Amino acid sequence: MKSILLAVDAGSSSVRCTAYEYRGGVNANANIEQPDSAPSLVAAIEGASHAIPLAAVVPATGHIKIQEVLAAIDDCVDEALRLLRENIFEEYQLVGVGFSTFVMNLVGVNSYGEPVGEAATLSYACNREDVVKECQGLRDTLGPERVEELYQRTGTPIHTSYALPQLLAFYGNEENRSLFGKIDKWTSISSICLYRWCGKPHIQMPMSISEASWTGMLDFRKCCWDDDVVDILERCEDAIKSCDDYEPDDDYEPDDIDILPPVIDFDANLPFLVGGIPQRRDDGSDNAYWERWPEFRSRSLSLFFGVGDGAAANIGSKCGPSSSGSRRIAVTIGTSAAARVCLPLPMENQASKQPANANDISVPPGLFCYRVDRGHVLLGGALTDGGSVVEWARSLLSLQSTESFEACLEQANDMYIKNCASPDPPNRVAMVPFLSGERSTGFRGGAQGCISGITRETTSTDIMYACLESVILRIGCVLNLVNEACRSQGAEQDSSGKCTVVASGNALERNPLWRQMLADCTSMDVVVDAESKEGSSRGAAILMAGSLRQRELGNPLATYRAEELLVVERETKSTEESSVKEHWEAALSKQESIIDAMAPTWNASDT
Repeated sequence: MKSILLAVDAGSSSVRCTAYEYRGGVNANANIEQPDSAPSLVAAIEGASHAIPLAAVVPATGHIKIQEVLAAIDDCVDEALRLLRENIFEEYQLVGVGFSTFVMNLVGVNSYGEPVGEAATLSYACNREDVVKECQGLRDTLGPERVEELYQRTGTPIHTSYALPQLLAFYGNEENRSLFGKIDKWTSISSICLYRWCGKPHIQMPMSISEASWTGMLDFRKCCWDDDVVDILERCEDAIKSCDDYEPDDDYEPDDIDILPPVIDFDANLPFLVGGIPQRRDDGSDNAYWERWPEFRSRSLSLFFGVGDGAAANIGSKCGPSSSGSRRIAVTIGTSAAARVCLPLPMENQASKQPANANDISVPPGLFCYRVDRGHVLLGGALTDGGSVVEWARSLLSLQSTESFEACLEQANDMYIKNCASPDPPNRVAMVPFLSGERSTGFRGGAQGCISGITRETTSTDIMYACLESVILRIGCVLNLVNEACRSQGAEQDSSGKCTVVASGNALERNPLWRQMLADCTSMDVVVDAESKEGSSRGAAILMAGSLRQRELGNPLATYRAEELLVVERETKSTEESSVKEHWEAALSKQESIIDAMAPTWNASDT
C-alpha cells in the first residue's frame, strides 16, 4: 500500500496542494549510520497537484485576504485529492498533511478560532507610516543596547515587516477599537486550518516555532516568546481592557490577558493531530471535512503545523543542514527574493539551565535568523520585492505579451554583455528596488523605490535591465553577509573553495539572464536542480517524511538531514574576467550612493 503525503503551500501569490509518495518503507532499510547515503524520502505523484493564483497580501498595508486564502486552501485540497484518485492505480493511505506558509502571517481569531476580519491580519508586506512610527518609538524607548540585545535574541531587527510594531499600531488605532474585544488570540494560517479540520477542539491551538519565529517575537534559542516582547505587548492589553465591552474571563485573573498562542514544533505529536479527523466537532455538530475528505479519516494520518516558506524552500531545494561539511545556499526569487543557509542549532534546554550552545550564532546586522525546527535555524536575508519588480516593469512598459517581454529580455542580455566590457557605461539607468519597502540589508522603515539616470534616450530595455540588475545587487549584498557569517561559524565550502548556490523560484528558474547576473555578481556558480521544482511544497513534504521516519525508527539520525544529491538541470558558471567584476563593483557603488541620497527623504531612521 502506498503512503501519501499532502503538502499545502500557501504562498503570497498562489495556493498549491501537492501529493507526494512517502518512501519511508524504502528508507527504513537504508544505512542510518551514514544518513548522507539515503535516497529521497518523497516523490511527487505525477498529475496530483493543483494551484490557485491568489494575491493573498495587500501591498503596503500588509493585510491578508484571509477568507480567500482559507477558501483557496480547502479548494486546493479538494482538487489534489480528486487528482490523486484519478492518477494513482493502487491502494493508498494518507499518512501526513502539512503546510508551508508565507511568513510573516498573523491573524486575529475569536474564541471559536475564526478570523475576525481582514483588518485584524498582519504580514511581512506592511510598510505603513503608522508602523514606521511605532518602530522608531520602540528604538527610542529601548535604546541602542536593548535594541541590539532584542535583535540577537529574536534574530530580527525592529522593522515594519515584523509583528511587534504592527500589533502596537493595531491596538493604538482607534478605528480598530471595535475589534479589540473580539480577538482572543493572534495565530497563523496553518493553525486556523488545523483547528477547523480537527473539529475545533476545546484547546488553545498552538502555533509552530517556525511560523512564530518569523513574527520577530520569538526567542529563537529558547523557542518561546521573548520576555521583553511580552512586556512591551502590555500596551496592547491595556487597550483591550479600556474597551467598554471588555469582560474578563472567569477562569483567569483580571490582569491575565495573553494575545499570543502557545508555541510548539511543527511535528508535535498531539492527540487531536493523529489518527484521522473526527466525525463530529467538539460541540457535537457534524465535522464537514469528514464527508468532504474521506482520506482524512485514516487511522495512520498525522497532521502537521506550518513551517515558514523560506525554511521549506531551503529543505525542498536540497539546501538543508549538511553533515558532510559542504555548504549550499538557497537563492529564491519568486514574488519576493531571499538567500538563506540552514545551520544546526539545538534549542536551549531551559529546564536544565544549560549554558549557551557552543555552536551559537551571532546574527550579523542586515540578516535574520529564524527557527526551522527544534534542531536547526535559517540564517539569511530577504527582499520584499524580487520577481514583483519585473512584473511591475512589464506592466509599466506595456510588455504583457510573451513576445514583447522575451524580446526585451533578449535586448537586456545584449546590453549586459556590452556593459560588462565597460565598468561604467555613460548615462546608465540604475534602480533601487524597494517598491514595497526594504528588508535586508538596511531594514530602513518607510523605504521607497527609485530609478535614476533617465534621459530622453532611455528605452524600455534600459529600465528592464535596471530592474533585473537592482534585485541581483541586493541579493548579492545578502550573500556576502551570509558567507561571512558562515565562515565565522566554521561552516565549510566545497573542495574548490566555493559555495554552491541553488536557484529556485519561477522568476529565477525561467530567466537565464538573471541566473548569469547572479553568478557574476557573487562569483559563485548557480545551479537549478531538476528535482526541486516547487521547493516550498517539496520541503514541507520532506519535513513531514523526516518526522514520520524518526517516529517509525526511533533513531535521531532518521530525519531529513540526509544531504540529497543535486540533479543538475542547468548550471550557470560565474564569468572570471576582471571587467565583469569591475562592472558589478561599479553598479553596487552607484546603487548604494542612490540609497544614501534617498534615505533622508524616507522620514525614517536607518539605525
